This record gives sequence, C-alpha cells and structure tokens, in this order.
Amino acid sequence: MTATGALLPVLLLLLAFGHSSSGAECFPACDPLNGVCEDHICRCQPGWQGPLCDQCVTSPGCVNGFCEEPWQCLCQEGWDGKLCDTDVRACTSGPCANNGTCVNLDDGRYECSCIPGYSGQDCQQKAGPCVVNGSPCQHGGTCVDDEGRASHASCLCPPGFSGNFCEIVANSCTPNPCENDGVCTDIGGDFRCRCPAGFVDKTCSRPAICFTVLGVLTSLVVLGTVGIIFLNKCETWVSNLRCHHMLRKKKNLLLQYNSGEDLAVNIIIPEKIDMATFSKEASEEEI
Repeated sequence: MTATGALLPVLLLLLAFGHSSSGAECFPACDPLNGVCEDHICRCQPGWQGPLCDQCVTSPGCVNGFCEEPWQCLCQEGWDGKLCDTDVRACTSGPCANNGTCVNLDDGRYECSCIPGYSGQDCQQKAGPCVVNGSPCQHGGTCVDDEGRASHASCLCPPGFSGNFCEIVANSCTPNPCENDGVCTDIGGDFRCRCPAGFVDKTCSRPAICFTVLGVLTSLVVLGTVGIIFLNKCETWVSNLRCHHMLRKKKNLLLQYNSGEDLAVNIIIPEKIDMATFSKEASEEEI
C-alpha cells in the first residue's frame, strides 16, 4: 500500500467528521440539524430560533400557544382558537365576589362557591333576614332586606293587601272614596257609593242638576228633530191641498165654457206625477 493509499481513509474520516459536526466550532454546539456555526455563532434554519437553533418558531400571531414543529400554534390549557387567544377559563376574570371560590365548567361556564353569609350566582348577595329567617310575607308579598344589608325584613305587598306582613286584606272603602258624605260599601275589592240627595255618579261628585240639564238638553234635541220632521210633513200637506184646490178651480172653469158635449181633460200634477180625468157629468166628489 502506498502512502497516498494509506492516507485516503484518514481523509475520508476527517471529511465525514467535519460534516457531522458542522456546529462543533461553537460552544455549546449548535443543533446539528437546524443550525450552522459561523464565526462562533449559530445560524438557524428557517422555522427555528434560539442560541442553539433548537427552538421552533410558532405561527405568526400565536398568543398563548407553543409549537413542536415550526409554524405551529398549540394552545396552552385554558385557551382556544386558531391563535390561542380565546380564554375558555371563565374564572380568570374573577367573577365571584365576597371571597367566593370559582370553579371552571365546560364551554366557558363557571360556578361560584360562596362562603357562609352570602348567596347568588356571583356571591354578591349578603344573606340577610330574608335568606336567614325566610320570608315572613303573606298573600304573595315580596320580602326585601336591602340585599341583606337591612337589620330586619319588610314586605312589599301586592294590590289588595296591606300590613307589615301583607296580612290585612285591603278594604276598598278605606279611605272613603265617596264624596259629599256618600256612604261607601265594599263589594269584593270594589266599592259602591250611596249618594245623598242632590249628588250622583259613582263617587257622588257631580250635582244632580247637571244630569237634569243634560236630560232637558237631550229632550230638546229629540223634540227639535221631531219638529223638523213635522214641519216637512206639514209643508207637503199644504202643497197637496193647494194643488187639489187649483184642480177643482180649473175643472169648473173648463166645464162652464163647454158647449155641452162630453169633455175629457187630463191634468198632470208634477209633484205627484199623477193624472186626473173628468167630464161634464162627473161630480166634484170624484176628484
């Protein structure tokens, strides 16, 4: 074997060693797959970063995520979305008041565990008399205690009831709605007034004279209408009477100058669109 032949394996080994340890000049050494050492600095391949080029680069805009390969955005716990920017941990906003403990549920929901003395979805209601002792209100009354801050409970009564605990059924005659000394009678939540002489309507507030005048005026209106109808009829009667009188007069005149022969005369009355016929022998009563 010649000297050249003996050195060839050594050269090949050195070349192979130099390729596999491309970052060996840097200390610590660069990642052998993702970086190259140049001037004692690791130059990273695209998608990799870090002093040793061993950290992948997440996709642009990734907020609360990480990567295992370049350009990934794998969300951390409690975050969701393409860029991991949606907080699915509802408790991170601290919704529970008064030292309540927040528990994350599915779909971004939460639940508050309240300490003794507080209640409500967010533990915002102090357990006042209405909660501790229960509602004392009757007949559907609403218990109020100023959200737990009041020292005692009070009741907000529905219509028709009164009293500290809504225990009194309200009387529609209290106070008396009847005016001018009218006598009130309660009739199942409503009232009826018996008015003194001279007053009328439901609360005895209107003098009776007003209704008398109203009745007279109404009667006058009715009488006026009847009067107008009567006058119209009367005018028609008078017109017919005048027409009848004229007809008699004309008939007598025609018969007076007749030579003796029978004469038939037709007279049309415009108002009635009627026709009368008579002759010399006809009597006046036939018309």
